[in-house]
Amino acid sequence: MYDVAIIGGGLHGGFTAWHLKQREPDLKVCIIEKDQTYEHAASARSNAGIRVLFSQEESLRLSQYGHKIYGNFEELMGLEDQPAHLSFSKQGYLFIANTAEQAADMTQNYKIQSAMGAEADLIDATELKNRFPSLNVSDITLACHSPKDGWINPGQALSGLAKKNRALGVVYIKAQVSGLTKSQNRITEAVTETGEKIKSRWFVNAAGAWAPEITAMLGFDIPVRPLPRITFYFECRENLEPMGLTIDGRGCSFKPEGGGYVTGHTVFERAGAFDWTVHEDRFQSENWPLVAHRVPAFEAIQLKNAWACHYALSTWDGNALIGAWPGQPDNFLMTTGFSGHGLQHAPGAGRAISELILDGCFTTLDLTRFAASRVAEGRKEPERGVKA
Repeated sequence: MYDVAIIGGGLHGGFTAWHLKQREPDLKVCIIEKDQTYEHAASARSNAGIRVLFSQEESLRLSQYGHKIYGNFEELMGLEDQPAHLSFSKQGYLFIANTAEQAADMTQNYKIQSAMGAEADLIDATELKNRFPSLNVSDITLACHSPKDGWINPGQALSGLAKKNRALGVVYIKAQVSGLTKSQNRITEAVTETGEKIKSRWFVNAAGAWAPEITAMLGFDIPVRPLPRITFYFECRENLEPMGLTIDGRGCSFKPEGGGYVTGHTVFERAGAFDWTVHEDRFQSENWPLVAHRVPAFEAIQLKNAWACHYALSTWDGNALIGAWPGQPDNFLMTTGFSGHGLQHAPGAGRAISELILDGCFTTLDLTRFAASRVAEGRKEPERGVKA
């Protein structure tokens, strides 16, 4: 019998368990994860960006907390005989506006960001060219640069968090949940595919893009679907100046990685089903033309590797679903639908779920804006500007 059973052992499940044990060390917490190698987990395949460039206060605060946790990861997750290590590349983020509409959104967002203490600069094309000479700025209307943002090594974050949780007494159960038992409007147990029954007072659905498969066991659907996305790694012949994670208004992103760069292109219309096929032809038709336009030196590059991953896309409004679903047991909580923001917001989301369990409400940061109940209310809270 556990106090809390978490379905999904990625960063959201892991940080939920960690926050619970920080508050109540004697809680009996288990994490049920079918693949403890995390081969297909979004947490492991993420580009792992952490940025403060958001339009909503709650998202920005979640990222600031993510900065705090990941920035102090070695201290927070270290063990006496095994120090934690996390590579955190603070090379910055760069958002590019190519139209007057994008520039207007960027300007409005910047007012919120600066008012909340986010370190960012709103710059024109001339200043952008001074900072990053390799960029083609001919069609750039405006840009926003946050020099202290960056990205982490997601594999190190996953392994370090899991080791810490195990040291704190969190039980990791390698199993796939195949059913949930409900009695008197409470979930009483999770049933695994081998027939094992895991009893608990609370259950947390932290299964990311697989979260709808868990809610279907209770007979309801949530507006979250897997959005296939391919990350391509390439190397460039020229040595360029240090760059941050750049998101172009034309719909493509790139960042330095190892001895080369990675690029991604989000096509929201592809959401709906898992697709693990690495469509290398899309690099030629979608990514390469966009990144080569922005960085002319990328005309001479060589594709070296590629892998598929998935966003847990909220088809409702592109933002997270946190908490209980109306009309369903109140001891069944979810944290999913982060639509590409999942890694950077996982520490804050885990804290929020722990507060709903231990306090009955959000206490540190009010995330009512992202409450799962807003779907029944008909309330949409979309991000303004860059969506992922």
